[in-house]
Amino acid sequence: MASVRAIEVDGEVVGASLLERLAPEVEYVYYVFVARAFRGRGIGATLLDDALARFRTEGALVAYAACEVENEASLGLFRSRGFREVGRTETGFREGGLGAWGFRSRMRIVPGEILLGLRLDGSSGVAPRDLPGPGSPGPT
Repeated sequence: MASVRAIEVDGEVVGASLLERLAPEVEYVYYVFVARAFRGRGIGATLLDDALARFRTEGALVAYAACEVENEASLGLFRSRGFREVGRTETGFREGGLGAWGFRSRMRIVPGEILLGLRLDGSSGVAPRDLPGPGSPGPT
């Protein structure tokens, strides 16, 4: 079930988020929008912070979002809140990773977008087998 939050200025919607619960423990930030004239004022951050607070209150374990690779502002916002890119072969969230197996088809990810994930319990979401071994190069 999707939910919408909007921010208005003088009766005009200047920002909105569309959120969707994919499972009791999995939430998805489907969309965050800020009108061009209102960007850079913290509206997107407010919408995302409110969503993450709601997800935690509702007991979700992981949050996902999709973002266009070229959208540096959105990527920066998500990364500033701890989101990271999720690889297609990554271990599932129940096994300690952030793999979104079984959910990708419901996320409406289109070409040119990447999947981002965040463990809401504060852990890194990197399963032990995803970590480089001794002498291995670090993540790129």
